[in-house]
Amino acid sequence: MLIIFLLTVIVAAFTGAIFLFVAIWRLDSIEYGLLTFWRSFIVALLGAIAGFCLGWLWYKWKLKTYPSYSNPDLNGLSLAMMGLELFFVRLCFIQAGTILGAIWGGVRSLRYYETRSKRI
Repeated sequence: MLIIFLLTVIVAAFTGAIFLFVAIWRLDSIEYGLLTFWRSFIVALLGAIAGFCLGWLWYKWKLKTYPSYSNPDLNGLSLAMMGLELFFVRLCFIQAGTILGAIWGGVRSLRYYETRSKRI
């Protein structure tokens, strides 16, 4: 679980850094660039939480609807493959939520600070 958390923070920070450079380039302001980074990073973490919740719901649904997941007669390789499937699908949900959240937060922040800098 710690690996998933670290991967999520790294992906959120990397995506936020991209928006930091885009904001500095488009807005010519380090202050707005840093604010864009933080907004992108925070929304990415919120997206990761949403992805975790969706992955957890999928996990519970999968365990209830597929009887093979509760079959005690399966060999070790079958159990390992099912466990890896559950792990990687949940990881995909979390990372998709992180990336989509970061993109959404960064784009919305860029639009907000572009209109704000035009008003000032």
